[in-house]
Amino acid sequence: MSALPFLLAVCRRPGAIADDELAVLDQTAGLAPGRDLEVMRLLDDDCPDPRSLDLSAWSGVIITGSPLSLTGPLSTDPAHAALRERVLGLSSRLVEEDVPTLGLCFGLQAIVLALGGSLRDDTGEELQAPVMTLADEGCTDPLTAPLAPSFRAYVGHSQSVAELPGGGVVLATGERCPIQMGRWGRNVYGTQFHPEITTAGMRVRIEAYGDAYYPAHERAAVIERCDAADVRPANRILTDFVHRYRRPGPS
Repeated sequence: MSALPFLLAVCRRPGAIADDELAVLDQTAGLAPGRDLEVMRLLDDDCPDPRSLDLSAWSGVIITGSPLSLTGPLSTDPAHAALRERVLGLSSRLVEEDVPTLGLCFGLQAIVLALGGSLRDDTGEELQAPVMTLADEGCTDPLTAPLAPSFRAYVGHSQSVAELPGGGVVLATGERCPIQMGRWGRNVYGTQFHPEITTAGMRVRIEAYGDAYYPAHERAAVIERCDAADVRPANRILTDFVHRYRRPGPS
C-alpha cells in the first residue's frame, strides 16, 4: 500500500538552495519529489489559495525557509505580499486543525505571526552551528526525546520569535536565540534552526549568502566553523518527522 505524500510549501524562488532542500528531503527523509513529495511554490502566480486545500490529502506539511521577511516593508519581488498572505493563511489552518507540520526557520516565524505573536530583531544569528539545548518539554516530546540533551544545528536568520503564542511550548533553546524549537497541539512543530541543512548544504548557502549573513572577507572562517560542526543529530529531526507521520494512502 502506498503512503500519502507530504506537502512541501516552498517560500523561496528556484535556485541552488531550493534544489538543495529537495535533494536533502529525498536523500535524508526518503521523500522523492513527484512520488512522496508534492511541491507547492507559494511565490508562484498560479499557487492555489492554501485556505481551500484539502489538508487530509497529505501525510504532513513542511514549510521551507526564505530570504524574504514576514515583517516590515515588502521587497521588490512582486509576489512577496502574496507569499506573506499565503503562508500565514496556511500556518493558521495547520495549527487550527493540528496537521502534522514542520516549519523551518521562516516557517516557524510564519506560524508565530499567524497566531498573533511577534518577531524580534536582536537575536539574529550568522551562518554557524551553535549548541541547542532541549527544554523540559523537549526531553519528553516524541520527536525530540531521542536527541541528546544538547546538539549542534545550523542557523542563519536576521529575526527570531519573541514568544510562542496560542499555547505553544518551547522544545529547544539557544544561548543567543532563546527559542529554537516549539510545538503546538500534538503535531505542529517549528524550528528556528535548520534540520534540513547538511554540511554540504551549508556550503551552498555560504556561497549564496556571501556578504549578507556574514562579511565577505570572513568567508574562509565561516566555512571552517561550519565544516567543523557535526549536525547529523539535528538532521535526524527531519527524518524522524517523516517516519512518524507517514500515513498509508487509500487502498
